[in-house]
Amino acid sequence: MLKSRQLLFLGLVFFLSFLVIFLPASSIRFVTNAIPAIDFSTTEGSIWNGSGRLRVTKLYAGSLSWSVDPVQLVFGKLAIEWVLEDQTHTFGGAATIRLGSMAFSFDGLIEAATINRVLAPYNMNLNGALHLRSIKATINKSEGPIRIQGHMRWDGGTVQYHMSNQRFQRELPALLGELQMVEGIPSMTVRSETDDTPLIRARLDDDGWVHIGITKRFTRLIGQPWQGSEPDPAIVMEVSEKLL
Repeated sequence: MLKSRQLLFLGLVFFLSFLVIFLPASSIRFVTNAIPAIDFSTTEGSIWNGSGRLRVTKLYAGSLSWSVDPVQLVFGKLAIEWVLEDQTHTFGGAATIRLGSMAFSFDGLIEAATINRVLAPYNMNLNGALHLRSIKATINKSEGPIRIQGHMRWDGGTVQYHMSNQRFQRELPALLGELQMVEGIPSMTVRSETDDTPLIRARLDDDGWVHIGITKRFTRLIGQPWQGSEPDPAIVMEVSEKLL
């Protein structure tokens, strides 16, 4: 025979399950409204299986759809599969949340049109799509800060940019990026698909600043060779910007 506490627990599980199933998708705004940079609208479906339009810092990010796996709730996990898509980008992945930890993974495709909207303030534009593969982030209280890993590939192509009031154009090869943790800091190294020499090194510090370093080899690749005596892998320029 089931004890009263077990019956109470089962009743609570069933109650919460039905509550989640029938809550409208618009209920997710109770969470997103607390994050000023995120706006979620035009919701459809339920909080269990729904969709809506997502804006991040007032920029339209696309249509976000999600599905919660009810079976995983029995094991104390919230497992969500999601897709974010627009005409010029698509992301799809999964998130798992449990007490004390969270895991997030996705693949994605970003067309040049989306990339160029980001690059526009820097007077740059390019062609060629960016492919994101097996991007993973995990947070575990017992293991310390966030851990990130994954791979990127840009198809290569024409890059146009302004420098010293002049316009330049270069043809660049396909580039590969590797995301990893370096001394506990999320970092990325970019190399040519045909040459292992680092071209760009980026890192995200604990204060939310992203630091992007350009190597001597990259200055040669874009037709603006650095005149110093440093070796090709050495960082000769670095810019920083507040990201988070």
